[in-house]
Amino acid sequence: MAHEGFVERFRETFLAQDSDIDGFVELLDENIEWTMVATGETFRGVESFRKFAESSRAARTHTKETQMEEKSLFTTSDYFVVEYLHNAIITTNWTSSSSNKPAPGDIRHIPICIIGHFKGEKLDWAHEYFDLQTITTGASAKLYS
Repeated sequence: MAHEGFVERFRETFLAQDSDIDGFVELLDENIEWTMVATGETFRGVESFRKFAESSRAARTHTKETQMEEKSLFTTSDYFVVEYLHNAIITTNWTSSSSNKPAPGDIRHIPICIIGHFKGEKLDWAHEYFDLQTITTGASAKLYS
């Protein structure tokens, strides 16, 4: 697999129960453009992404039973793709522009796909795909058994 070192660090920093934001941003080009396709938000630059990631991490928590589950991951010389199931418990720090917000303590199972582009050994852009309704209402397709 291309970019084996990147994949190993991604698994250690992003998919871990207690995600390591500092470690993960080391995998990003300083001018990263990370787009949340469901909301239309784009975070430009490492510090903008870091603020988003910190806010996101504060909005949910994990237990042994509610973690991120890697479903598929591959790389080419130019691209990175990961599909995972984000199992999380909503906290009181949830922020959203939507009036339909999950309640603290609600559990969500969110299928997510990230497609990114390599610039050297770092990602210079990423598009993150998920169904916003899965987060706000808990409704989701049973993609995995």
